[in-house]
Amino acid sequence: MKKNCFFVIMLVTMSTFAFCACSEPFGKYGKYISEYRDNVYIGESESFSATAVTGYRENSFKIDGVSEQDKCNFLLVTVTPTEYDPSVAYTYSVTVNGVEYEGEFNKHPFENTYSFEVAEYVTESEILVYVQQEAVTLTSILTEEYISAEKAFEIARSRLAKSELVRGGDYEIYVRLIANPINASGGYFWYVAFVDTNQNTVAALIDPASMEIVAVRE
Repeated sequence: MKKNCFFVIMLVTMSTFAFCACSEPFGKYGKYISEYRDNVYIGESESFSATAVTGYRENSFKIDGVSEQDKCNFLLVTVTPTEYDPSVAYTYSVTVNGVEYEGEFNKHPFENTYSFEVAEYVTESEILVYVQQEAVTLTSILTEEYISAEKAFEIARSRLAKSELVRGGDYEIYVRLIANPINASGGYFWYVAFVDTNQNTVAALIDPASMEIVAVRE
């Protein structure tokens, strides 16, 4: 059955099993997690390069120091055309967890990229997306050397435990696998952040293979 992306995001409620499976390993901290991204996918075709991220987050997502307990799964796919033409309305189709989605990409307001989102959490190693009926295979960047999100969180929490923000206990948490934000050398890092109600942030950036903390914000 085909579903329009917009209505799926608005109407589909994440299953209890899916949410518990993601949050339970964080123990008492699970209820504070506002966004969790544990996988990144990359791929390209003759006409497009593409990335995707998946996980779960607040249904009404906002950075405000409070983690709403209503969470939803998500898969966000972003494509960059090899030849940019602002007059083209790009369409997509993708099958995730046995459900087929199709619709029109949303244009980024400032960059030459297009994206769509569906309310699904992906665990497979590959995602096949059709852009204008052209197949683009996105492959997970995870390797056996990467530590888990839970391990990265424990490393970050231990490093940041003495900060006033964390000791105060009034915060929301973000756990994300992200592209290198430091320099142009590439690679990916675990980003773990604690944000309070005044949007003050303490965070750690962790190498997923060596477990080294490469940057800290306190």
